[in-house]
Amino acid sequence: MDGGSTPIPPFAEEALAVLQDTIDDSSGIEEQSALKALEAEGFSTADAREALEVLEMRGYLYRVENQLRITD
Repeated sequence: MDGGSTPIPPFAEEALAVLQDTIDDSSGIEEQSALKALEAEGFSTADAREALEVLEMRGYLYRVENQLRITD
């Protein structure tokens, strides 16, 4: 591994793009709000939850208290 980002599936890339437009960098977003934002873009609830899980597991998102934030 070269220290770069871990590749993610296309559906997670799409979810990340939605979240990048939705998340306030200074305070993040609550998980329920993130799910609603993804569902508004056509993700099913199950797909939205899976996308958040993949993004968090692969280091694209992290949690601070109850807020999701995008890794710089």
